[in-house]
Amino acid sequence: MGQAARDIMNRDVICVSETTDLRDLAKLFLEKGITGAPVLDAEGDLVGVISQTDLLYYQLSRGDELMLDSDFYQKVKVEGRHVPTGFQVEDSNTQRVSDLMTPVVHSVRESASIESIARMMTRRHIHRVIVRKGRKAAGIISALDVLKVLARPDRARRGRGGKEAAKGAGRTGARRR
Repeated sequence: MGQAARDIMNRDVICVSETTDLRDLAKLFLEKGITGAPVLDAEGDLVGVISQTDLLYYQLSRGDELMLDSDFYQKVKVEGRHVPTGFQVEDSNTQRVSDLMTPVVHSVRESASIESIARMMTRRHIHRVIVRKGRKAAGIISALDVLKVLARPDRARRGRGGKEAAKGAGRTGARRR
């Protein structure tokens, strides 16, 4: 049996409030090394998703121009850390996450197969899905998480069988040679 969402999801989901200021959001993304987060309302229910791309589009839509096409990827040191120069939100009229977030939450259940998650990401052109328990976020799966599993099919075969399944898979492979 293949792996499911529960097997690869990150359970330490970093969520943001829909009232979070965009400057604080940009700082959070940089501090945590993430590129997106689920958005919660005052009751803690999922209401959307916000990404680094949303921030970049916002910056460009305001008429801000990057010096070069590759400015977003250039690094500068801020407080001892390298950060992208194009990823700066500076606006005297502070915007909130709710103003930019995508109000659609692409989510799956913990039992969803990795293959179905990969199909969803491909069809919808999304980089992350939220694993839900009711209206709450139980985990998050990035495209990289899915790629890691698909790139290493020997790990996918292990499933919940652990070392025993891995030993059996290894012996089968040895007989084919």
